[in-house]
Formats: sequence, structure tokens, C-alpha cells
Amino acid sequence: MFKKLLFISTISALSFPTYSQAVSDSVTLGAGYTDQVFYQLSSGNKTTASSSDWDLQFFSSLFSASIRVNSGFDVELYEAVSTDTANFITSTLDTSSLTILRDGYATWETDAFTSQQTGHPNYGWGKYQGLGNIVGFKVYAIKLTSGVFKKIWIRDFKTSGTLTFTVADLNGANAFTKTINRSDYVTKRHFYYDIENDSIYNSEPGKTQWELVFRKYSDQAGPQFYNVTGALTNDGLAIAQVNNTAIATAKANWNAHTYDSSINVIGYDWKSFNMTSFSWDITDSLSFIMKDYSGDAYQLVFTGTSGSSSGKMYFTKELFSTASIEENSPVLNVGVFPNPTNSILKINFELADASIPAKINLFDVNGRQVKTITNNFLNSRFNQITTDISNLNNGVYLLQITAGSKSITKRIVKQ
Repeated sequence: MFKKLLFISTISALSFPTYSQAVSDSVTLGAGYTDQVFYQLSSGNKTTASSSDWDLQFFSSLFSASIRVNSGFDVELYEAVSTDTANFITSTLDTSSLTILRDGYATWETDAFTSQQTGHPNYGWGKYQGLGNIVGFKVYAIKLTSGVFKKIWIRDFKTSGTLTFTVADLNGANAFTKTINRSDYVTKRHFYYDIENDSIYNSEPGKTQWELVFRKYSDQAGPQFYNVTGALTNDGLAIAQVNNTAIATAKANWNAHTYDSSINVIGYDWKSFNMTSFSWDITDSLSFIMKDYSGDAYQLVFTGTSGSSSGKMYFTKELFSTASIEENSPVLNVGVFPNPTNSILKINFELADASIPAKINLFDVNGRQVKTITNNFLNSRFNQITTDISNLNNGVYLLQITAGSKSITKRIVKQ
């Protein structure tokens, strides 16, 4: 399985050992893996939603041009020989030569529709036209979950929040145009759309209310792509895959591992099908160390699967380090907004003692300091610091406020 590594330095200034027992849990995707299950590590909450009745996965962010396809249930996007939009209704799409475009699994936004982007202002399916608006200039062929082929033209994404696309038969018949307001789904990371039934599915928990989604999807194994089933992680989380290491040893040395923010670090290959016994084998001495959105660290160990008969997957999780503010910390009531942001970031906090030097720094996910925001004595009680991060690349950053020997870290998303 291809896994693009984005190395993450674990910032552990806030972490201190906690002692808990491994908790056994499981998720059930149903026969044939027809469902997907969103899972929150801290609470064990599971949100089950259909995984087989949608074709497109849209992003709620107004700053994303990405559109994923439901590859696990054989939705496929193709670039045709002629992709001109001028005669969408009256012309027949030439399917004599089609090039398949695939979603990737480095990030959620490594997707089929933008896979041929050449960089701003070209986003693959459309071009940036100023004022935050992207206008589509290509027609694609798309095979739906039913196996039916259609053609699709993503017409525009607007900063008002609306996105518009037109779908038709390959000869232009049965055309319809759909406009969706992404602002309606701002509390979720994604929402889903079924083309044949013209249905929107708002099935995810809140953006940071899940760390894992168990689902069927397509991924690369060697030179080929296959439908697989496993666990993908939410945006910007740090995960380490620890191979050939005793479970206890992997946990004890958790700060020494290499962390990765690719969404398929856990993936599907913790299991393999044994053609001799016709059963599933679970990879031995394999565990995953990951942090949730609170910064708490868990060890995950997969222990079994029923396969496609019921789609059940078994695992244990153990919370072993927390990132809570230590008691009597001089840094209090920290708030960072807006988050995500594309430019201005406001940081609110209180200091119990203004005699203690305070500094605020911003780090990228590789642990490199990218910005010094302040390095001064600040007021006791309420402080508000404003900084401009518009010159930074889009992505996840870690904001660290340090006062004396103690610090607190907050996750920031630049869009």
C-alpha cells in the first residue's frame, strides 16, 4: 500500500503519563461492508451511515476545490477525449478513449476531480476567476454506484458557498443542474450526494467528533488498485504504525516513533486473507499510536475481523498519555479564532502571573518553527494577540504558548 509520509514531530511538552487499561471495541459495517462507521476515540461514539448509496463526497470548506468519488462501490471518474463544455446538452461524449482519474489517500483532498490540477489558478476541473470563485471548464464521464454512465460538468464553486454542477446521459439527454450551498454543512467535514436519486446525505458527525472512519474504498497495492476495507483517519492527525514490535514496547517508546498524517496509515493491511484456511489473519506485533483532537495519545491494536459476512472489525484501544493543561498552569482560558483561517488569527488567553515571560510560536507538522508571534512579557489576566498567517502554505499547524517551564499547544488549520 502506498503511504506518503509527512513526518510529524511529537510535541510532548504538555503530555504526561496516565494509566488505563486497554478497552476492547468493535465496529460493524454490515454484510458486504455497505455502511461506514465514524468513530471517536475518547467516547467510543459510533456514527453509522450508508456507504453504498452516494456517488460524490463534497467538502464543506469554502476554500476547497476537491470532490471525491465513492471508489469502494465502483464509482469511477474518467477524462474523455473531448471535454468541452460548450455543447454539453447537444453533443454525445466521446468514450472511445477514457482515462481513469483516481482519489488518493495522502490527504482527503487528494481527489479524482483535482488530480490533474497544475497549480493555482488551475484546479483540474476548473479555473480560479478571482474573488474566490472557480469556474469549471471540463466535462467528465462518471460511472455511478449502479454501473450507469453519465457525464458531469462541475460548473462553479462560489465564495457565497454555492456549488453548481450539471449531469446528463452521455448523449445529453435527461440533463439536470443542481446547486448546493456548502454553508449548510459547515459543521461537518464532508457531505455526500447520490446523483441518480438527487439526494444529499449529511451523515457525518461534527468535524472533530471523529478520528476514524471504517469504510470500503479503493487503494493501491503494488501497481494495481483494489477495493479494500479498513480505517481512514480524519484530517491532520498524527499516527505512527509500529511494526514487528511487542505491543507494550511500542507504547513505552511512543515518542520515538515516526508520525505520519496520511489518512491511510492504518488502512486495510493489518489483516490478510489466508487462502489455506479461508479465514482472516491479523498481522502480529503491529500497533498504531495516534493522537485525538484533544492531543491525547492512544494505542490501537486490531484483533480480528469477520470479513464481508457481517463487516465486523475488532480492536483494542488504550489511552496512555493526555495533553491536558497541568494544574496551576500559568496559561489559562486559551481561545484561537477563526479556526480554520486564511489570514488573520486572534489568540486570547490569560496569564496568572505577568512576571513570567511568555512566548507564542507557530510550528508546522514536521516540528519546524515557522513563525514567532511574540516573545514578551504580557499582561496578567486577559491578552489578545493578532497575527497574519496569510503567507503560510495551507495545512495544519501547531500554536504553542509557553510561560516559564509550562506550555499549551493548539491545533490551527490554515486554508
